[in-house]
Amino acid sequence: MDNPPIRRILVMGCSRSGTTLLQSLLASHSRIHTFPETGVFLKALGMRGAVLPWVHLGLTSGKERKALARLLESQTQASGSLPPLPPRSLFLSRSLENVAVFLDGLAKAHGKDVWVEKTPRHVFHAERIGRMVEGVQCIHMVRKGEDVVASIVDRARKYPKRFHRQADPAYGIRQWNQSLRATEAAMNRPGHALVFYEKLAGETEHTLRSLCRGLGLEFEAGMLTPANPSTFVSPDEGWKARCAPTGWSLWRGRTLTGEVHDDNCAALGGVAGHAGLFGVAKSVASFG
Repeated sequence: MDNPPIRRILVMGCSRSGTTLLQSLLASHSRIHTFPETGVFLKALGMRGAVLPWVHLGLTSGKERKALARLLESQTQASGSLPPLPPRSLFLSRSLENVAVFLDGLAKAHGKDVWVEKTPRHVFHAERIGRMVEGVQCIHMVRKGEDVVASIVDRARKYPKRFHRQADPAYGIRQWNQSLRATEAAMNRPGHALVFYEKLAGETEHTLRSLCRGLGLEFEAGMLTPANPSTFVSPDEGWKARCAPTGWSLWRGRTLTGEVHDDNCAALGGVAGHAGLFGVAKSVASFG
């Protein structure tokens, strides 16, 4: 008897729209394996939304294979045999299917029959990915534009070395509009679902139940608790893996892990007198 096919799910949307929150909730499902952000389809199709010239010819430069090699290095907790890297292919359609089959193999190696990959900017190529990757289901996260822009600016101010170009609100406005146009274009095709961040944060169980029905999965109560991020945080965000998620912020659009809950305090850089004083007993006593 043949094994049932692996379910393929991509979570995408504008940056700071709640994609990580949705990923962490889906990751709590007993059948789902998820990965650190790969950007694998961006490597194949174009990093900033514009399609690479050779894509129109049905060709690829093979950079997606390098993304898979980095992903493979992070899969250290598999109970089964990890799949080998797929063979090189100059033909785009074959290479993208090889990517999906490789991710299928990673899910099987972890004893799962569903995988979830989350790269927000995959939304720029959502319609093309949906056509070229067999059986993939794309979940589009959408959040209010003003909240997305505020969260992008807040991140840029907190981490200026990495996001210094995003401190201007105009950057976030462009990203939100571009993402929304891509989502609207994809919604006319099968295999694309829409999730509003405000609904997910405010009516979590109802939203997850509805989403699971659309994905052909049974809802599990454990999904209401975000998964430990240690299995899917990016290598350069390893500090998050050492802390359990303690909640999520509607304004910041993400789970909160090792950071202040008060949004006003967060907007002031994470330190503000009105938010109270917290720490280990020795530190608080030293403060007086």
